[in-house]
Amino acid sequence: MTQKLQNNIIKKLISLYSAQAKIRNRKDHLSRTIDFKNVNASLSLRQLEALSLINSDTQCGITKLSSVLSISKPAVSRLISKLESNKLITIDSGQDKRQKKIQLTSQGKILAEQHDRLHSEAVKGYLGILDNFDHNELLVIEKFIDALSQHIIQKK
Repeated sequence: MTQKLQNNIIKKLISLYSAQAKIRNRKDHLSRTIDFKNVNASLSLRQLEALSLINSDTQCGITKLSSVLSISKPAVSRLISKLESNKLITIDSGQDKRQKKIQLTSQGKILAEQHDRLHSEAVKGYLGILDNFDHNELLVIEKFIDALSQHIIQKK
C-alpha cells in the first residue's frame, strides 16, 4: 500500500512541476547548453519531453504530442519545426500526405535517452526522500500536493 501511495505522490509531483512550468513561461530552458556536431542549442524541457515521447512511441504524431504535452497542435508544429531545424528529428510524409511520421536522428535519440535517464534519477531521488515517511505522513504529503495543485490551477 505504501509503495502505491509513493507512486501516486511521484505522479502528482511531476504533474505539479508541469503546471508550474506552464505558469512560469514556455521559455523555461535548461541551464546547460548541449553541443553536438550540428546542434548548439539550449533545449526547453518541453522539447526534451517531446523527444522522449517520440523515442518511446514510434507512431507518435502531432495529435499525441499535443495531448500528452498539453499544448495546442500549432504549438506542437512549432516545437517540431525547431527540433527538425536542430537536426534532432526527421519528418516523412506517409501514404496520406496529412500523416507525418516523426523519427529521431541519432542526436535526438541521445538527447531523449539523457532526458529519460535524468527523469529516472529524479524519481529515484523523490522515492529516497519519501522512504523517510510512514504511511500516514505520506497521506499528509499527498493531501498537501493536491491542495497546492488546486491552488496553482486556480491561478491560471
